[in-house]
Amino acid sequence: MSYSQYPGGYGGPGGQPPQGQYAYPPQNYAQGPPPPIPPHPTSFPPPQNQGSYYPPGGSAGSYFNPNSSPPPPGQYGQAYNLPPQSGYPQPAYNNDRASYPQQQQMGGGGGYGYPNAPGPAGYNPPQRPPTQQSYPNYPGPSGGPYAQPPQGPPYGYPPQNQQPFPGQFQPAFGVPSPGYEEPPQCNPLEYGTQADALRKAMKGFGTDEDTLIRVLAKLQTPYAIYSVQRAFSQRHGRELLTDLKKETSGHFREALLAVARGPLMEEVHALHDAIHRPGTTESVLNDVLLCRSPPDLDAIKRAYKRTFSRDLEADVRGDLSLKTENMFVFVLGNMRSDESARVDINQSEKDAYNIQMAMEGVGNTGLGGVFGGTHQESVYSTILSKNDAQIGAIAHSYERMYNRRLDVMIEKKFKGHMQEALLYAIRGGTDKALRDAVLLEDAMKGLGTRDSVLIHRIVKCRWNKAHFENVKRAYRDTYHTSLDERVHGETSGDYRKFLTAMLIN
Repeated sequence: MSYSQYPGGYGGPGGQPPQGQYAYPPQNYAQGPPPPIPPHPTSFPPPQNQGSYYPPGGSAGSYFNPNSSPPPPGQYGQAYNLPPQSGYPQPAYNNDRASYPQQQQMGGGGGYGYPNAPGPAGYNPPQRPPTQQSYPNYPGPSGGPYAQPPQGPPYGYPPQNQQPFPGQFQPAFGVPSPGYEEPPQCNPLEYGTQADALRKAMKGFGTDEDTLIRVLAKLQTPYAIYSVQRAFSQRHGRELLTDLKKETSGHFREALLAVARGPLMEEVHALHDAIHRPGTTESVLNDVLLCRSPPDLDAIKRAYKRTFSRDLEADVRGDLSLKTENMFVFVLGNMRSDESARVDINQSEKDAYNIQMAMEGVGNTGLGGVFGGTHQESVYSTILSKNDAQIGAIAHSYERMYNRRLDVMIEKKFKGHMQEALLYAIRGGTDKALRDAVLLEDAMKGLGTRDSVLIHRIVKCRWNKAHFENVKRAYRDTYHTSLDERVHGETSGDYRKFLTAMLIN
């Protein structure tokens, strides 16, 4: 009997079912007797129960005791979490054991929309009522179709009456985030005092840097910064950005401009600098282009074209190469799900299966083999076309189905910029605040601080105050020091004062 290709995945050679350690659909998809369990891979100890935990971020060969208690529930405002409780419990991170801190696992109110659900070790979502609807394209153990759909909850999540965590701004379908509207929302009449103070600080001989720091550090919303820009122009007949460029210098000027431009234009200038400065700053491309809602990415592309008279996709093509270029062209195609789209658990299980098939190189290579570009495209197109909440569900389904974490396998199977991009997306879906805290540390660690990257990441986080607070908590819990203390030690002068003021306000 011929093998029907699993939706979005890869069939085995010659139309036969895929062979290998993990090359069969999840057991709960099958009707009738379950497929035979393949032998355990030699590089992994046999799993004792579903949902056992591997060390954070490191090799999956180091195996956790499957009977130990799971990590604490998510705390930093991952998709659809409940608000954190007072006191903010400390997660049990061990940063000496892995390349990335243990992300917060699902369960106990921190999961994907099930307020009382246990973590992966005891995942038991509500079951779908019996249905006669057939799914003819799901291959069975012998190539036959399934007569029933995969078991799972009969609805997406979160429940309709559950609101997203307040740190996660969720615009309506097709609506850009605050600061990405064209024209931007503002009211100059509310911010005349701030505009006058900025003009006075730069007027005449010398510059009052302390006033610039005090005023701009307190403008924490796109509405406020655009209002001050407009008020400065109307009341004084001058452009705020032009005066800041003339009156300041160095990293201090770069940080002031990053705030004064507002979120949209800061993203556009960061992209242009990353592409046209000597050597592409790949991390900035990740920060700006990945995991953006379709309206926000459209706004960035239009503003880039309007500001520099250049096509963003053409510039990206000219600066990247080969498979990474193809990945970012896919991203710029803007096929990502809108952030308001509800999570589909059944689809997350299919996607987890397809990703596993692609990473194992179905019919070609095994665990230790090198898999080709076609399979890589299947992985990144599956992940980068989903919104954050759906990516989190895929990661959860993958761990539950294959007894290992998706980000760990990405670290093993990918390298370089493509690995960084996929980890950025996956960790944003599982714990965005922790991901951003780790990225801030990455900009400071080692010999020399990457100041431009640090500035961009701090300014980007601060436009969402609730998320920024979660990032600072995650940083303290992970690195056992406050973010403002760490930044203070890596910077100096007025530049240090301004970054510290933004972190404290």
